[in-house]
Amino acid sequence: MRKNNIGTKKNSILSSNNYGTIVILVIMITFFFTGSAFTEEQKILTAFHTTTPIKLDGILNEAAWKDAAPATGFTQRELTEGAPPTENTEVSVIYDDDNLYIGIKCFDSEPDKIVHTELRYDGQLFSDDNFTVVLDTFNDKRTGYIFRINPNGARNDALIENVEHHNDEWNGIWDAAARITDIGWSAEMVIPFMAIRFPKTEIQEWGINFSRTIRRKNEEILWTAWGRNDGIQQLSKAGKLTGLRDIKRGKKTEFTPYILGGVEKEINRNIDNTIKYGLDIKYPLTSDLTLDFTTKTDFAQIESDQEQINLTRFSLNYPEKRDFFLEGVETFDFSVGRSNMLYYSRRIGITPDPDREQVSILGGAKLSGKAGSFNIGVMNVQTEQTTVYTIEDDSTETKKVYPGTNYTIVRVKKDIFKQSYIGFIGTVVNKERKPEIPFTGTDRIDRFLNKKANHMAGIDFEYNTSSFLNDKNFTVSGYFAASKTPDLSGDNTAGRIAVDFPNDLIDASFGYHVIGNNFNPEIGFIRRPGIKETAASFRYMPRVGIPYVKQLILSPYHFHYFTDMNNRLVTRFLSISPFGLEFESGDRLEFQVVNNYEYIDEEFTIFGDTVIPLNSYQWWNYEISYESMNTRPLSIDFETQWGDYYNGEQIQFDTNLTYKLNQYFAFTPGVSYNDITIGNESFQTKEANFRLGMNLSTRFTTSTFIQWNNESNEANMNFRIHYIPKIGSDVYVVYNHLWDERDNFRTLRNTAILKIDYLFRF
Repeated sequence: MRKNNIGTKKNSILSSNNYGTIVILVIMITFFFTGSAFTEEQKILTAFHTTTPIKLDGILNEAAWKDAAPATGFTQRELTEGAPPTENTEVSVIYDDDNLYIGIKCFDSEPDKIVHTELRYDGQLFSDDNFTVVLDTFNDKRTGYIFRINPNGARNDALIENVEHHNDEWNGIWDAAARITDIGWSAEMVIPFMAIRFPKTEIQEWGINFSRTIRRKNEEILWTAWGRNDGIQQLSKAGKLTGLRDIKRGKKTEFTPYILGGVEKEINRNIDNTIKYGLDIKYPLTSDLTLDFTTKTDFAQIESDQEQINLTRFSLNYPEKRDFFLEGVETFDFSVGRSNMLYYSRRIGITPDPDREQVSILGGAKLSGKAGSFNIGVMNVQTEQTTVYTIEDDSTETKKVYPGTNYTIVRVKKDIFKQSYIGFIGTVVNKERKPEIPFTGTDRIDRFLNKKANHMAGIDFEYNTSSFLNDKNFTVSGYFAASKTPDLSGDNTAGRIAVDFPNDLIDASFGYHVIGNNFNPEIGFIRRPGIKETAASFRYMPRVGIPYVKQLILSPYHFHYFTDMNNRLVTRFLSISPFGLEFESGDRLEFQVVNNYEYIDEEFTIFGDTVIPLNSYQWWNYEISYESMNTRPLSIDFETQWGDYYNGEQIQFDTNLTYKLNQYFAFTPGVSYNDITIGNESFQTKEANFRLGMNLSTRFTTSTFIQWNNESNEANMNFRIHYIPKIGSDVYVVYNHLWDERDNFRTLRNTAILKIDYLFRF
């Protein structure tokens, strides 16, 4: 292996302590001189009970809709906070024994200008006119459901985690219909009580809120919580839904069996004809606790991960897309920063990065939901021994045997105060035997995966308020955890304390995080053990009244400072954004200056045979990013970075284009390119991908995703047809093809499957 000779580039080091003190003083001063401009009382909407059937067609012509008093009085959040809307909106809520119905009338003086380009479920509805409903069914001001539709009746849903974050991978079983009329557009939603959770009480009071986007005007209006520091996810300021009496989730058990037939051909192996079957069962113990079972679980229909060339010495994480692990995810979540999680469900049933192959799941059981003020999650999953064959860079085949493994997770959170909680997590991993060979080549990061057993326990808290200094959001959070792993003793704890101030004018945060060198949450994701991290960020985003400009984006401080456990500096990252704009159109432009410092105590290889040896490095680079609003037929996301890289130089480009021919067809090509010079050596990284979406209706969609990069030198195509015969049931046709560029694009593997799952309720 050839090693590049890399020396040290010397630059002056910023006095981070003085700079940090100044910024913290600015934050504190701003805290006390930014007050509330608007206040509002809680609004109340009464649901109307009906015994007559509701036809889901987007037309509110049943008598029950006329009897239900609508919610009106929406207010602008964008573009002019507190101003009346330019178009009127009315929302009514009715219910019967099984379902909640929401009727929406979005009046529009120019209905021919309504934007409606998306048909796909979970598509980009933000690029269209859209309407959002939020339900806080436990009225606990913490978590809730998001249901969103556009004028085509395309649906999108998510789970609210807090005012800043939501999980849009969650998929609920609900339906909607919409249509454009000569006075605007109207819609009907039906949300089965079985699809959501709520307290077991005779009389229900839920938090509820609505928002509407008029896309051609980039106008956002809300029923309540319309302040700039609030928004649709600010559950503490949602309205109240009353009138719900004697509703029940019912005792119907949901059975979703599947059958899968497929054929796979892998190079140097015989054709493998496969027939699989399995079953998911969902049983509501109460209106707020659900028991889930899964057996012979298969996720072959899931779209391929987007590959990334890793130019760091740390592992990458990828989003969870599997339904069984997404159900109740808000309960199990134990996030301890952007790059670390004590529960990372992709450790179960998927091999580690970079292979990411499916491991057979024999079965699993999960209890999740709420009991009084407690959120409870208990899960146990058993995988079976699985052999995975991978092709290495030199075209040799590697065999990896993953032993059968049992995973247990227990998570409890107790609500305290108005929006806060304290919690506990415990995890246990037991393998049938110790793996014969290491799972990964990243010894420091993933060495834990090669042990036979693991135990971990932790406690956490989060104090949230939306009334700090009258109307500001403010959060204090922290955790402490410890692990136990054979052959690893001592230095096995981790903890963090963080403060966050996420608001419209100022968004600031500070955190201190310690992760012991032997801390090992095996069902988690720890990007970097053996560190002490200090992090701070500050963003100032004034609205200055410049024509066509909504906000300036000024970030004088985004800082990460890492030391090892002996307090030796190992990484410092400082990003300064002296200039940034968000336009009224939704376009965004930003310029950043970045200073990096790295002490490399263990050499590592990036891209082929380029080795970064033990040494200390400091360098500067510069970034420009532009993101255009995707309401236009042609939109673009672009980022370029240039400057130093360790003791060499780097130029980087990332571009994604989206062209929407109409509501049925969309093309999205993307390119990522790096030109890196280190000493007398240079290399280029190239990634390309292409998406083609063809959506014939809201229930019949197709997608083609092709990707290639010059590290794996492989091209991968994933083609999917998805048909929804009824909500909760699916038909998938999936074809995957993998080519080897190094051998004239010879086929390495191709797979075709047909998967049908169907929902039964008894």
